[in-house]
Amino acid sequence: ADSTYMPVQAKGAVFSAEEVPTIGGHTGFADMRAAYDALDESMRAKLEGLCAFHSLYYSQSKLGHQPKKKSDGEYSGYGFHDGPVPRRALIKVHPET
Repeated sequence: ADSTYMPVQAKGAVFSAEEVPTIGGHTGFADMRAAYDALDESMRAKLEGLCAFHSLYYSQSKLGHQPKKKSDGEYSGYGFHDGPVPRRALIKVHPET
């Protein structure tokens, strides 16, 4: 899911493009249900109940990016905030699917 680093997790995501290149520009999708179903029972048991902290700061810093604050104190860039880093279940089943 997108934006798991935000204080309130998104219910879904929408992809759109203003321009699509004639070569390349492909978007890949992963079937996470199939990936989970392919795990053996011992791995599923290890993952059950585990959580992870989802930090945009951490992932962006691994790429060499650091957030910058504007003159009004707000961050320039979607997703950066001063709140706590969200803790999310490692395995989450969407209640409507």
